[in-house]
Amino acid sequence: MPRVNRIAPRQASTTQPVRAKPDAAGLYAGLPQVAALIGQFVAPASLLAGLLFYWGFFHLRGFCGYYGVNSSVLGFSTTDYVMRSNDGLFVPVAVYGVAILAAVWGWSVLPDRIRRRAWPPGLYAAATVLGVALLANGVTRPFRQTVLNRHIGVAPTCVIVGLLLLWGVVTARRGAARTATPLEWAVVLLLIGGSFFNGAAEYSLNAGVSRAGIEMGKLAAKPGLVVYSEKDLSLRQPGVVDAPCAQQPADQGVYRHRYSGLVLLLSTGDALLVVPRTWTPAAGSAVVLPRTGVGALRLQFTAPRAALPPC
Repeated sequence: MPRVNRIAPRQASTTQPVRAKPDAAGLYAGLPQVAALIGQFVAPASLLAGLLFYWGFFHLRGFCGYYGVNSSVLGFSTTDYVMRSNDGLFVPVAVYGVAILAAVWGWSVLPDRIRRRAWPPGLYAAATVLGVALLANGVTRPFRQTVLNRHIGVAPTCVIVGLLLLWGVVTARRGAARTATPLEWAVVLLLIGGSFFNGAAEYSLNAGVSRAGIEMGKLAAKPGLVVYSEKDLSLRQPGVVDAPCAQQPADQGVYRHRYSGLVLLLSTGDALLVVPRTWTPAAGSAVVLPRTGVGALRLQFTAPRAALPPC
């Protein structure tokens, strides 16, 4: 009988196909185009100066608002706003910077077998649900505040973390076949940057209020301010001593009025912000003294418990 060679049937492979992951060059393919486009419209130095001005504005707004004064009447300069931005910007930058470094360094020290392992199927769904929940919690804060988003910095952080989770899910599902477009990068950077700027501005406002409260607690130890004025300024309120100077001939003295018991809080090129040494949020009021238009002014600083200087 002729010999028949039988071929064993090929067994079906049970190995799951591995989705190719995008390399670093492919993952960030659209980012240089977005960066170049932004650089054509806004210079980095101008952008940084504008952001410092923005955060400093909110810091001074909170500081002056604690004393019941609208910061716009003091005539702050650009330098004033930029100098004040550090107090309200350090903590947000430090917190987000430490978190980013911890995530990057933590990922880099993981073994390669863990970093290159494909995501379990259930992890996609869990990350998607968590990302959508965080994103919704953050973006709804301007319309509806809850115990989950009313605290400072919570809503912007939820938007950033939720967006990054969804971005990670989309990137992992795409694999190496498709990378992000410049439009996607622009929208992601806009949302992340806008969330950080909004959170930093909110923190700067509250940092200004906190700083004002700290300064209020130090009023008793601050140098005293004695205001000599040519005209009557009517600074008659609790804690302010109105002691007119002796009526002298015009050729011997210019300043007819003397006010003590004051403390200088802020000084700008246009005005002075002063309060009585006994000022509290429940009693007393802040005074804005213009540098011009009220006659001749002389400012004299004294030790906290020094005697009233002569005219």
